[in-house]
Amino acid sequence: MINDLEGFPQWRDNIEARVSTLEATVEAEARVRAQMDNDIGDLKIESRAQRRMLQALAETQSEHTATLADHTARLIRLEAGQAKLEAGQAKLEAGQEKLEAGMTAVLDGVQTIIGLLDRELGD
Repeated sequence: MINDLEGFPQWRDNIEARVSTLEATVEAEARVRAQMDNDIGDLKIESRAQRRMLQALAETQSEHTATLADHTARLIRLEAGQAKLEAGQAKLEAGQEKLEAGMTAVLDGVQTIIGLLDRELGD
């Protein structure tokens, strides 16, 4: 029993050192766990923000796609209208050429009539 008592202070010092090391390790691990919890919370916040941003981007893209489809339809209608206008313009130009040719013929006829009248009146 005496041997047991003689080794007790050394055993106690050894145990106290081990307990101190264990306490320090537990404190360090607790700090690391707390930081991990904070980091995970930050990641969740960032993940939610990114999800909202992607949803907003998807909505914006859908709106832009609808707008683009509307503009495309309008452009098709405008091009069809422009083709009709160009065809109408071509008809007007052809009619104008016929009218000018007719006016030239009328002018020639009038000149002929004037010439004939001048000759009849002059004699």
